[in-house]
Amino acid sequence: MKLTEYFRHSSIGVKLIVLLLLILCGVFVAAIPLLFVRGPHALLIGMYLQNIGMFILPAWFAALLFWGNAGRGLHLDKAPRLVDLLCIVVLYFVATPMFNRLVEWNESITLPAAFGHIEAWMRQQEEAAAAVTEQILQIKSFPHFLAVILGIGVLTGMGEEMIFRGILQQTVQGKSHRAHVAVWICAFLFSAIHLQFYGFFPRLLLGAFFGYLLVWSGNLWLPIFGHLFNNSMVVCMAYFTGNATDNELEALGTAQSPTAWLAWVSLVVTALLLYLFYKKVFSKPYKIKGISSDGR
Repeated sequence: MKLTEYFRHSSIGVKLIVLLLLILCGVFVAAIPLLFVRGPHALLIGMYLQNIGMFILPAWFAALLFWGNAGRGLHLDKAPRLVDLLCIVVLYFVATPMFNRLVEWNESITLPAAFGHIEAWMRQQEEAAAAVTEQILQIKSFPHFLAVILGIGVLTGMGEEMIFRGILQQTVQGKSHRAHVAVWICAFLFSAIHLQFYGFFPRLLLGAFFGYLLVWSGNLWLPIFGHLFNNSMVVCMAYFTGNATDNELEALGTAQSPTAWLAWVSLVVTALLLYLFYKKVFSKPYKIKGISSDGR
């Protein structure tokens, strides 16, 4: 029996173990060049190597093993339509005030006093992640800006979506109709693995949105673009305003701003647009018919 045939009919547990082993191998291979990387751009180069070694290559090899054809198995064999991409951009801007309020609420969460040591650890993790992000976003020139877009936007968007939606979500869903279960399990893992607890719920909803984009369209390029666009906007705000977190766009809809009411308008309009785009755009079949969840 061919290896692909064996893995195609393997259990979810076997596939997850194989994926984990591939990721561990990728981390090891990516870590070797890091031993020799020095200088001001070492962190950015490390991000490149992490995304390629930990996400992109393991996802590609896993798709080859599980489905025989990585492009078809990952649903990367169909070019995205312009109308789909435009809808994602519209949703991003319409949903921004709602997400800003959700971020604000998530950051205000406090645990009971008995869990004070856990909360202190969570805050420490959040501050460490924020410090790394701030360091990466210290952009000095336009070529540096493009290099950061490549790392945070393109490679992160592709890598994380290939793993979480392309491999994990399809593996959890399998041949059954567990689409909703698969979407939310992978969205939870996607948010949890970042170890940024005070951004957990916004990232959970983003992960679910990316998951449903794949379910509705059968095209992984849509969640990749959504992820890429979301991350790249952070880089653009940092470059053009000099601050990635303290700007007018980030303040829209927050409780203390004059535009607090926009959060509720944003919630309603986003829900209506999601329903409209789902019915009229995202769920429409592509010219090339999609493949089933087992990659055939």
